[in-house]
Amino acid sequence: MKLIAPKYIFTGDEILEEMAVAFEKQIIAIDSFDNLRERFPDSEVLEVRENTFLMAGLINSHVHLEYSHHTTEYDYGTYMGWLKSIIRNFQNLAQSVSTEKIERAIQDMLESGTTYIGAISSMGLDFETLKSSPIRKTVFNEVIASQPHQVDDLYKLWLQRVESCEELRDERLTPAVAIHSPFSVHPVVIKRVVKMAKERGYQVSSHFMESKAEREWLDSESGEFRDFYLENYGVAKRFTTAEEFLASFRGVPTLFTHGVYLHSDEVEAMSQYGHGVSHCPVSNRLLGGDRLNIENLDQKGVSWNISTDGFSSNISLNMFDEMKTALYLHNSHNIEEFALELLKASTVVPAEQLQLNSGKIEAGKDSDMILIDLGNFEFDSKEKIPLHIILRGLQVYQTIIFGRTEFQSLKTT
Repeated sequence: MKLIAPKYIFTGDEILEEMAVAFEKQIIAIDSFDNLRERFPDSEVLEVRENTFLMAGLINSHVHLEYSHHTTEYDYGTYMGWLKSIIRNFQNLAQSVSTEKIERAIQDMLESGTTYIGAISSMGLDFETLKSSPIRKTVFNEVIASQPHQVDDLYKLWLQRVESCEELRDERLTPAVAIHSPFSVHPVVIKRVVKMAKERGYQVSSHFMESKAEREWLDSESGEFRDFYLENYGVAKRFTTAEEFLASFRGVPTLFTHGVYLHSDEVEAMSQYGHGVSHCPVSNRLLGGDRLNIENLDQKGVSWNISTDGFSSNISLNMFDEMKTALYLHNSHNIEEFALELLKASTVVPAEQLQLNSGKIEAGKDSDMILIDLGNFEFDSKEKIPLHIILRGLQVYQTIIFGRTEFQSLKTT
């Protein structure tokens, strides 16, 4: 048993002062330090810095790690320009996937307070690195197969990858499936993947409505994707509409990433089906996307989280950096209230979306926690703390997963 008594505790619902947490692999109790010490006299008392803010570990629900090694080959500013740069550089990118860079990316996430990730694996080249890392993860095995002649062969290769991932399953690695997007996966494959997800209880992820080009293609088989398919396949034919695509996921609550070009009726359908959204504001900006209408999501009861995407469309996997961008982007919200909402969108909300027993400091939850050094900052109102944590990039100096310290910094702010 361990006891930790920071100055502040963000439970996920409220900020407590001068309280303590008793924990093992899971959180046992939250009470005053004296009461917990009396209740657990043989417990180990962990040292904390004087002005410490404790909260649940951050959950990054959508991150690509395989391309962590290249950052300048991509063309930013438009989605299609970026996509074409990936295709142009694909052979070099795929052949030079770096285990060292993936390890560094994961370590950076641990050091900035992320304890759980939704890793989108396109090739399975990150499996072993993910397996050996202490970070907790849902590994979304992503399928891409857009043309009828590709369906069977690419599905078989994907299925082999899923089975390889299944062999790595443990308490810190959970296999899952991902359908890349409605324009890159044939409905036949979508049907097979969703059927598997239902049978095996897999979580499902998919990119959806990330670009204006995607919107035009699904609506009217026009725009930049028409030119793209003509150039690459000699034929430009969509195999699904947005409505048909969403209907494919009935009975399987899915995390749709981006959603910046969603129509109101699609948000309504997502609400009815129990889907959620992963919001990646930096990626949307770099790829020329619009602002996610979180107000519409909130109104219709569709949950949204904050995620970073990968280094192919971001410069940082630090969740606090992403929260800061979101704070600036969604400027119609009360800034202090929205800062608190962003903390929840990085903990409570994704934990619920991914059906995790974490995301809160609460008895019975897994002991995934982070300690943040508030330094010499003083607050006349504790409600200000989330805003300043996000704005000032205050130091995460300890990361705890399943009750074990997986990162601890000796540096002080």
